[in-house]
Parts: sequence; C-alpha cells; structure tokens
Amino acid sequence: MKYRTIVIDPPWDVSCNLTKKEFYRVGTKALRYSVMSDAEIMDFPINDFAELECDLFMWATHTKLPAALEIIKQWGFKYHVLMVWDKAGGICLNGFYRRTELVVYGYRGKMGVDSGVGAYLPTLFREAATVHSRKPNIFYTLLRGRTKEPRIDIFARKRHYGFDAYGDQVEKQIQQPLTLLTHSAARLHSRRKR
Repeated sequence: MKYRTIVIDPPWDVSCNLTKKEFYRVGTKALRYSVMSDAEIMDFPINDFAELECDLFMWATHTKLPAALEIIKQWGFKYHVLMVWDKAGGICLNGFYRRTELVVYGYRGKMGVDSGVGAYLPTLFREAATVHSRKPNIFYTLLRGRTKEPRIDIFARKRHYGFDAYGDQVEKQIQQPLTLLTHSAARLHSRRKR
C-alpha cells in the first residue's frame, strides 16, 4: 500500500553532537532502539510507501535540520515549511536550553494539506513531552483533520488513530481521539433514552 501522508521520525544518530551521553538514557537504562546514520536514512526506501502525490512530515532535531533538508530533497520532495513543537520543557546542552523539536514539511506532486477556511496547520504547537522520543498527540490530531488518507507513521513508537504504523518499536494499542469517544458516548446515551 502507498500513502498520501507520511510522518517519519528517523532514528537519527546525534551522539556526535552531545557532550554528555546521559541524555541518551532514560533513567538508568540505555535507549532500546538502534540509530541510523544520515546515509542510511537517505537510503531508506521511501518510495515503497509514498504515492506520486504525497505530503511528508519529517521529525528532526536542530542539529539534524541540514541533513533532513538534504534527505527530503534526495527523496524527491520539495521543502515548504518548518513546524515547531514546543515541548514545554527541555535540556540544557552546549549553551542552549533545548525545548523545541522540528518537523520538516515537504511534498511532491500537488500539495495535499487542506487549506480550506479555518483548516490551516499551525507552524507552532505546544504539548508537554512525556516519554523520550514519543511525539505529541496534538500533532496527529492536527494532521488527521487536514491531510489526505491513507496515512502512515514510519518509525513510530506509538500507534495513532487514522495512521498505519511501521517500525519495530510500535506499541500495539491505538489511541482513539477524544472527539470520537465523545460522539460514541453521545450516540449510546441517545439510544438509551429511546
């Protein structure tokens, strides 16, 4: 199956950018996933997943932004905009307080992001970070309402409603959006009244 919307969170190898390796640990345990070099990410078979007309949202750290821009270009996507996740907290590293993470948006063919009235994607969104490398729920909620199906989340750590998932770290449970649960509960309540 090929997809009109791809979210990809490459397992960047940023160890060379860190002076303190403990930031790569969660508690006392080392991270449990392998990283890939920039060249390995460049060689990832994105065309096995991407339709000819496709929107791509690639997660990147600040230090990996130049590589991310080069990779999407080599994959055949045109860079359009940068989205920023404000994590509401972060780490102090090499003279900077890093509380944001980036999403590089590119497309090929006709851009598929819905730009109807009131349907714009913000370039800045905020949600407190939780578990290391887990992306915010608000990001997926925004994309569900404004991007084309089918959608996939590559190198996902958690499944999200409305997205297929690919990767060896994917949790089995899919999170239902609150609005769907609310509508289901309202329908059930109205049936009971009858």
